[in-house]
Formats: sequence, C-alpha cells, structure tokens
Amino acid sequence: MIVSCPACSTRYLLEPAALGASGRTVRCAKCEHSWLQGPPSDMPREVDLTTPPAGSIPLPTRPQTAVRVSRGAGLPLLILVLLVLGVAGGYFFRERIIAEWPKSAQIYELLGLPTKVAVIQVQGDIFNKTDKEITLPPLKVALQDDSGKLLSGWTFGVDRPTIRPGETIAFKTEAKNPPTEATKLTVTFAGGS
Repeated sequence: MIVSCPACSTRYLLEPAALGASGRTVRCAKCEHSWLQGPPSDMPREVDLTTPPAGSIPLPTRPQTAVRVSRGAGLPLLILVLLVLGVAGGYFFRERIIAEWPKSAQIYELLGLPTKVAVIQVQGDIFNKTDKEITLPPLKVALQDDSGKLLSGWTFGVDRPTIRPGETIAFKTEAKNPPTEATKLTVTFAGGS
C-alpha cells in the first residue's frame, strides 16, 4: 500500500497488515508530520462474533445418504468401456479392417482369429538354356485387368544369385488380398521383360 504525507506529499510503501484493523498513527520521515492512517478499504475487517449458548438454536438435521458413489471411479470406468468397445469393434469388423488395412491380417492371425483373406500364390521355374552361368535379377509380378491396366504388383528375389547352364530353379511368391478386378498375371525379370 502507498501512503502519502498530507503535509509534504512524500510517499511511502507500507504493508497494510502493519496498520491493523482500526488504523495507526504514522509520522513522515521528511517533515515529521504525524497523522492517523486508516487501513485500506479492501482490507478484511475483524468481526466479533458471539456464540449462542448450546441448545438455544436448533441445528437442522442432515439427511443420511445410504450409499455414496465415489466420483473418482468415473474415468477408469469410462476408459474400460471404451477399451471393451474397441476390442469388440476390432473383432466383429475385422473383415472390413483387413480390407482397408491388409497388414492387420497378420495381427489377427497371431491372435488366432479366423480371417477371410484372399491369397494369390505364384510359382514357376526358371531354366537357363545358355551355356554360361547367369546372374538372376529379381522377379516382378504384375496383376492387370482386362484392358491391361496395372492394378497391383510386387518384386521378389529368388533364393540364389546365379543359375548355371542347363539348371532349373523353382520360385514361389504370394500376395494377400489381390484386387478382385485382376484377370491377367505376368511374371517378368525386374528391369527387363
């Protein structure tokens, strides 16, 4: 609180609690004028309360509650309900989830839940009809529709890096959930035809 001397207008910083509830006589350090400084208007006032003798005022009775529910149980219960709903949704809508996110089929398979996953398996043989050893490039599978539009494709490697003259090497690959519109399948060497 800032206090100003009424005689010379010198200002002082003063703790309001030092004035007390009814004020205090203070003196200016510059001009030595003394005056009664009251407490600030927003300072809490001291109230003298007298208590009535016991039994003279009847107190209202408080109704007793039978069961009191803890308010802290709401959040864990909500989390548990949301978790159960999420698990149930993941179980009952797994075909739709797998259709939108095919890699989730592996999670369902690990959990032992049946999934309706379409799998296309491609297998064949590579034969070296030349008289020298050839380095094997990766193989590329392409799935196309009737018009020849590429719908899906992937590249995979064979178990060995080279093939000797006259040798035959078998290959096998698979893909889950191929496009249903696919009617043509081609297997070529990656980077060539």
